[in-house]
Amino acid sequence: MLPKFSVKKPLTVFVAMILVLVLGVVSFTKMTTDLLPSMNLPYVIAYTPYPGASPEKVENTVTNPLEEVFSTVSGVENVTSISNENVSMVILEFSQDTNMDSAMIDLNGQVDLVKSKFDDTVGSTTLMKLNPDMMPIMMVSVDVDGMSQEEISTYVNDEIIPSLERIEGIASVSATGLVESQLQITLDTDKIDSLNKKIKANINSELEKNEKKIDDGISKLNKSEKELDKKSQEQISKLSEASVELESGLSQLSSAIAQIQMMDSVGDSLNPTISDAKKALNDSESKLKDFKNKLKIAEQNGLDTSILKENIASLESTIKTIKISIENAEKGLNSSSASLGQLQAQQKELKSQKKQLETVKSTLNQELTKASIKIIQGKAQLESAKQELNKSREEALKSADLSSKITPDMINSVLTAENFSMPAGYVSDDTKQYSVKVGDKFTSIDQVEDLLLMSIDGIGDIYLKDIADIKYENNVSKSYTNVNGNPGIMLSIEKTSTASTSSVCDKLNQTIDSLTDGNDKLHILSLMDQGIYINMVINSILDNLLYGGILAIIVLLVFLRSIKPTVIIAFSIPMSLLFAVVLMYFTDISLNMISLSGLSLGVGMLVDNSIVVIENIYRMRNNGVSRYKAAVYGAKQVSGAIFASTLTTICVFLPIVFTDGITKQIFTDMGLTIAYSLIASLIIALTLVPCMASKLLTSADEKEHRWFDKFVDFYETLLEKALNHKSIVLICALILLCFAGFSATRMGTAFMPDMSSTQMTATISPKEGQELTDDDLQKISDDFVKIVGKIDDVEGVGAMNGSGTMIGMSSSGSSNSMSVYIVLKEDMKHSNKEIAKMIKGDTSSLNCDISVNESTMDMGSMVGSGINIQIKGDNLDKLQDISKDMVDILKNTDGAIDIKSSLDNSEVEQRVSVNKDEAMKYGLTVAQVYQQISEKLKSETTSTTITSNSNDLAVVIKNNTSETTIKDLKLLEIKGTKNNKDAKVKLNKIATITNATTPASINHKNQTRYMTVSASVDEDHNIGLISRDIQSKIDDYNTPNGYEVELTGENETINSTMKDLVLMILLAIVFIYLIMVAQFQSLLSPFIVMFTIPLAFTGGLLGLLVTRQILSVTSMLGFLILAGIVVNNGIVFVDYVNQLRLDGVDKRTALLETGRARIRPILMTAMTTILAMSTMALGVGMGSELSQGLSIVTIGGLLYATLLTLFIVPILYDIFHRREMKKIIIDDED
Repeated sequence: MLPKFSVKKPLTVFVAMILVLVLGVVSFTKMTTDLLPSMNLPYVIAYTPYPGASPEKVENTVTNPLEEVFSTVSGVENVTSISNENVSMVILEFSQDTNMDSAMIDLNGQVDLVKSKFDDTVGSTTLMKLNPDMMPIMMVSVDVDGMSQEEISTYVNDEIIPSLERIEGIASVSATGLVESQLQITLDTDKIDSLNKKIKANINSELEKNEKKIDDGISKLNKSEKELDKKSQEQISKLSEASVELESGLSQLSSAIAQIQMMDSVGDSLNPTISDAKKALNDSESKLKDFKNKLKIAEQNGLDTSILKENIASLESTIKTIKISIENAEKGLNSSSASLGQLQAQQKELKSQKKQLETVKSTLNQELTKASIKIIQGKAQLESAKQELNKSREEALKSADLSSKITPDMINSVLTAENFSMPAGYVSDDTKQYSVKVGDKFTSIDQVEDLLLMSIDGIGDIYLKDIADIKYENNVSKSYTNVNGNPGIMLSIEKTSTASTSSVCDKLNQTIDSLTDGNDKLHILSLMDQGIYINMVINSILDNLLYGGILAIIVLLVFLRSIKPTVIIAFSIPMSLLFAVVLMYFTDISLNMISLSGLSLGVGMLVDNSIVVIENIYRMRNNGVSRYKAAVYGAKQVSGAIFASTLTTICVFLPIVFTDGITKQIFTDMGLTIAYSLIASLIIALTLVPCMASKLLTSADEKEHRWFDKFVDFYETLLEKALNHKSIVLICALILLCFAGFSATRMGTAFMPDMSSTQMTATISPKEGQELTDDDLQKISDDFVKIVGKIDDVEGVGAMNGSGTMIGMSSSGSSNSMSVYIVLKEDMKHSNKEIAKMIKGDTSSLNCDISVNESTMDMGSMVGSGINIQIKGDNLDKLQDISKDMVDILKNTDGAIDIKSSLDNSEVEQRVSVNKDEAMKYGLTVAQVYQQISEKLKSETTSTTITSNSNDLAVVIKNNTSETTIKDLKLLEIKGTKNNKDAKVKLNKIATITNATTPASINHKNQTRYMTVSASVDEDHNIGLISRDIQSKIDDYNTPNGYEVELTGENETINSTMKDLVLMILLAIVFIYLIMVAQFQSLLSPFIVMFTIPLAFTGGLLGLLVTRQILSVTSMLGFLILAGIVVNNGIVFVDYVNQLRLDGVDKRTALLETGRARIRPILMTAMTTILAMSTMALGVGMGSELSQGLSIVTIGGLLYATLLTLFIVPILYDIFHRREMKKIIIDDED
């Protein structure tokens, strides 16, 4: 149908071709150019910082909880984690059909569930989808003549980075080697101690004043007590004397009464009695005088005189009475009885006065006692106050100690709170509205220094500068970058996911040129440029494509010996390619080394259909058929065969849907590209070729091919002999197949072949057990840069401390290493391997380990390269023991070099084993001891950020300038309680401190710990063969129960990918067979054609053996493609035999006739494909290594299969087709 339509309407075909031409050119210019296809890998990385935490603490606090919740997320197949010092990284592998956007939402939800349980110092968990676009597209070094590292850093930050970030398509520019400044606040213990002394002196002064007041009060009380005692003694003495006088008066009155009584009994004795009375009266008056003198003394001493006065008054009255009595006695002795009564009354009154005097004495004693008690109580209160004062002195001095109050956390809180500025809202005034902004951020170091922390009575205001040293610090001593012997900066540049790598790199190079133009001192060296490599690879592939097309045209010219049919085929090549490009554009396939390799492979195959069509038209035309009829029927006659052959080639890529991982990601582009080119070639062969043939093939004269005719005759003779001796031919073919299969089992394997590049990397690190300081490593690195820079093929060398991450170079995680980037000249005279060997040889005298990566474009590194052994288990000590055994196994394996183990990065730690019983005596648990140790060892805190001179500076607060030693750790005082009182105990009293080895990182796989032992493979050995040897040794190893040893690395990826490819090949064979059944309407004819597939595999394996190539993933892909290509010739051969037999020709004649008629198109299609791939098979051009194995397999398979197809297919056809074929004719019904 299509050939007839095309011949009838040539202008329609012409218009369609113009459309294809225009759309093809536009599509080609619009397509993005990248190194690799866009890969949506089902991986997510969860990154969580935990400053100051050891690997074990990171594992327990962060990694384990995250692994537990992540494992429950739908679609997660594997959970791998790395717990390093200060950071946790969890890598999640999902199934291929997982919706990664939904998975990210689920993961964020799981993070929210556990982050509340984390310590306050644990940072936020960042989730990142893993993508090759995350890798830098360019690495450049910047150095400026005459500038120091600090000056270059400022220049790069201010000028270079902004210029690069403005480029469209740039996602980020990261700098390594920049001198970064920060504001460092170091708490000064001397300043704090000085303040403490002032505060203590002030407190002591106030306390001493109060103590003096108390002492003065006690002294006054003592004095008062003495005076009171003295006065009380005097008063008591005087009262005693008065009492004695009263007793004497009473005694005298008693005597007077007795005398009167005697006068009553003896009248004659009255006169003497009166005389005695007068004498007593005189005595009383004398005593009265004494009482008055005592009264005067008592009044002078302030004593109570009321009783004395009453007694004196009483005595005076008595004396008066005695006088009267005497007078009366003298007047009349007859009245003596009355006088006696009066004397007795006076006696009674004196007794009463005596009793009153005793009462006064008792009262005076009571008052004196009360006064004494009050004095004693006052003294006791003052003494108590003095004791309280002394006690409060200790507490006041303790609470006034600033060392416990001024901590990094306290400074951090104040700084963060004061360095604050935030909009608070809006206020309005009439018609205007104003925003309200609260606070101002710090803008200078002076403002930080003058930050008020507190005010203390007697001391005044305390500012930050009073207790800390505040200064600018930078990392210039720790930063190291050497670019061709000069200090410099490394820049890593990443693009956005949708941008074209080649286009972005071109813009970057233009910007770099504009920066360096006119500035002779500025040097920007490209250390890694994917754009250059992409352009080199693409140009190489395009050159191979052009050379392949030219060689195919030459083949046509040689076989047809006619310009016109050759022109038709030559014109069909670019049209088919442009048609394929249009299909690629509309299915979002970029121009990358994989898709272009597919196009390059398709060049040889896309002319096959046109060759078969034009050859048949050309043959019919030479047989006298008119040009229009020959164009229509010549194409129609072979349309079924070329449709089937095209379909068989395309269908080999259908099984790719059953694979997963990187195999599917990489080969999908190649498969689609080849399919598009073949579909385009089929359409072109059935439209453009018949159309052009009908216009150009005006002449029917066939030119003579004497040499070819002789070759055909020779072939016919050989074919007839082969048909007569079938067993010999089949046995020879079988022997070769067995030989090739046996050789394949001993053939080396690799994931991807080594690829040449103008960029190399190297890593400088200490030898095992060797300790090198940063200065030592820098000196060695300087020597390395100088030595390597002298090698002829080296254009530039850049080194920096630490390790980088890029294609072909993954971070080791060790900071005690140097990364070196080596740029080679584009016209280098030596291969990458030779240069790597030269570098190792020239730098062998350097006292360190040097690992050289031959190419930064090694695709194998994307999936892990070299040998990798995983040891899984729970106990770290046991894992370390097994790791040592695995290292010994690798050391005893030929070809294994650069053996490394997780133990190589082990660190010596001080392990504190707390005695729980001893700690509990102080009320301490292990967790409480840990908390106090952790707080003591915490050296610095990152606070806020201030802006100074337009630069943002991080503020770092350090506790002190001295580091804690092991001795300090042992003598660290731990606070606890004992007997319900605060107590302190030294750490070494409650814990044992010992040296122990701990890994620098702890790895998990599916929540099980594992360690790794890795090695590289030397040039003389193959990864696949060595892996088999190591696997057998691992199988013989007595692995402890509960532990597992697994060989992973590149070999695991190879085996996995090979299984996928074998599955694809088997399914492709099934599809090919079914397509041929539909084409031939026979189960037997396709079976015969299928025998060409093992023949092709034999040729492919022999090709690898002859060229000493290894069995890689790309060479396996060659077998897959070969399965689809090789049957084409068989289809064409069997289809023509069937047509002849249906026309009544006998089987043997039909076989011989088919051989003569189809040998030319069969050889032409095979030769065009072979020659089109020859440049790639020879490894011509940069990046050709990727498809070299594929091309060798295809060429070897086609050569061998084509030759044997011309014999094996006829032999098998003759064996299996014993029945006569009959044409089925169905009459048309009206």
